[in-house]
Amino acid sequence: MEPKIEKTYTKLKEKYSLPDFEELNRDFEISTIEHEDFLLREIRKKIADKINKMCEFLEDLLSPDNTIANIYEYKAFDDDERKKIFGLYKKLKVFEKLSLELSLNPDEAKEAGFINNFFNSWNKIKSEMTTFIKKIKDFWEKESTTEYKARYFG
Repeated sequence: MEPKIEKTYTKLKEKYSLPDFEELNRDFEISTIEHEDFLLREIRKKIADKINKMCEFLEDLLSPDNTIANIYEYKAFDDDERKKIFGLYKKLKVFEKLSLELSLNPDEAKEAGFINNFFNSWNKIKSEMTTFIKKIKDFWEKESTTEYKARYFG
């Protein structure tokens, strides 16, 4: 038997030509939504949560605060790569602001439009994010050429 959320989504999918339930569920865990009331709004919120996490990650790469990890990771990229990171960051911030705007003026058709527009960009966004994450992971795995010296700043 099809769960209630998936059944409700199927009707909305037909109405608004939305992505397949399983595709959205795989990356945004929409099956964990508890109530089908305002389902598209809840899906948008799940997407927005992931957008916010990605933006926070990219912000640390572009403008590190004074943590050892952020400063170290900043050094993994050159200026050309930071331009690419900023391009992705900018794209995500546009989606973030669209989501915020929808949260103030909810509209089912616009929520569906947001989901479709974001999902059409999602594979490229995911690929770019994966590239940056792998680069940082590899940067951490290789032996650093600079030594870390603990200092007291008090």
